[in-house]
Amino acid sequence: MEWSTTPSRPDQPFGSWADDLAAAFVRLEPRRIADLPFGGAISRVDAAPIQVSLVTATGHTVLRLASHIASSTDDLCFVNLQLGGLGRTTQRGHEQISTPGDLALVDTTEPFEIANYRDFKLFCFAVPRRLLPIALLDRPRLNLSATETGRALSRTLASYAELSLSGSQLPRTLTLIGMHVTDLISCAPEILSDISVERVHTPVLLSMMLDHIDRYSNDPKLGAAALAARFRCSERYVHRLFAATGRSVGEHLNEKRIAACTRKLLDRNSAQETIAEIAFAAGFRDISHFNRLFKRCNGLAPREFRRAAAR
Repeated sequence: MEWSTTPSRPDQPFGSWADDLAAAFVRLEPRRIADLPFGGAISRVDAAPIQVSLVTATGHTVLRLASHIASSTDDLCFVNLQLGGLGRTTQRGHEQISTPGDLALVDTTEPFEIANYRDFKLFCFAVPRRLLPIALLDRPRLNLSATETGRALSRTLASYAELSLSGSQLPRTLTLIGMHVTDLISCAPEILSDISVERVHTPVLLSMMLDHIDRYSNDPKLGAAALAARFRCSERYVHRLFAATGRSVGEHLNEKRIAACTRKLLDRNSAQETIAEIAFAAGFRDISHFNRLFKRCNGLAPREFRRAAAR
């Protein structure tokens, strides 16, 4: 099933999006983050016992309100796998910032807020709450992008979602996929704690370099030359390895640094830090370059983004 919304009236900025969300998921209330034209699309398939959806949309916030829950019989958890953009999920005092590759979990029987601050894309796995362990619901923090094991799990879940939504699977195959996805999500904390899981899909040296970037992206001297020196290879070979990812070393670094800055600007505990302090702490050397890159990634300048997030 598919839904798509491109509003044409300024007095109805979301058009049918609230109804589309209700039809595809549960009743939710969309709210604007910035004064930008909205567009959104949802594709969904049943993979009993779960549903798998692909959501692409302009940045906005959705809320699950107490009034929605009072009139609902839904008993689901949404496990969202971030593919693009950056999201903040808040429920029961827990807050998780999701970058591409991360999972975020919400329980539809309690109020929550999901905010995506720029154009985004994600897979949503709608899983019956009874199929997930209580411990996962109590501490739903699954930053898969932080480790190679987590990234392997993220790629596996994304592959299952793509297979489900391809439109070429028999009902029995979809059921098997749904069961496997549920098991993987249920075991995610244990999988992430198992440091012996074999690296997959990525050459070992490239994986080591990506992990090094994850840990030291705030080093302003980090780049292709520094990686070549650290891992005892030529700078040309570093560029060749990263070409296989479709992005340069600089693009990987900028993504990590912008994500770190975005988290800081969303964090109310960092309200006293200036934008320049946040940018330099993340590894940027040129504040003008940072401002341009941040606006390109988030659709708003850093100052406007912080003001919008504080509303």
